[in-house]
Amino acid sequence: MASRLTALSDLKTAFADFDAMSTLVDGMRRRADEINKLNKTAAGDDEIGKRYHKSVDTGTTNLTSLLKTVRESLDRAGVAGQNASDRFTKADQEAADLARGGKSG
Repeated sequence: MASRLTALSDLKTAFADFDAMSTLVDGMRRRADEINKLNKTAAGDDEIGKRYHKSVDTGTTNLTSLLKTVRESLDRAGVAGQNASDRFTKADQEAADLARGGKSG
């Protein structure tokens, strides 16, 4: 068991990268939306088009939903990670204050 808990000095920066990942996922979502729009208009309304939509629409809808969930998860993880980093920093500062004989808090 570790005798000391430490946080990486660049922990907050590492979690800030989640914004960049969210931006990438947003790009994928835009592409999926474009594909969905093309799929809606490409096949037509005849029997072949209906069969096409029956097989394709669910997949693209599921992809859009998945990308939305990934985006939301990245955002939550990024915020939680930055909050954890802030707590580590505050705990380090309070420990240093206490070690110097001061008050924490």
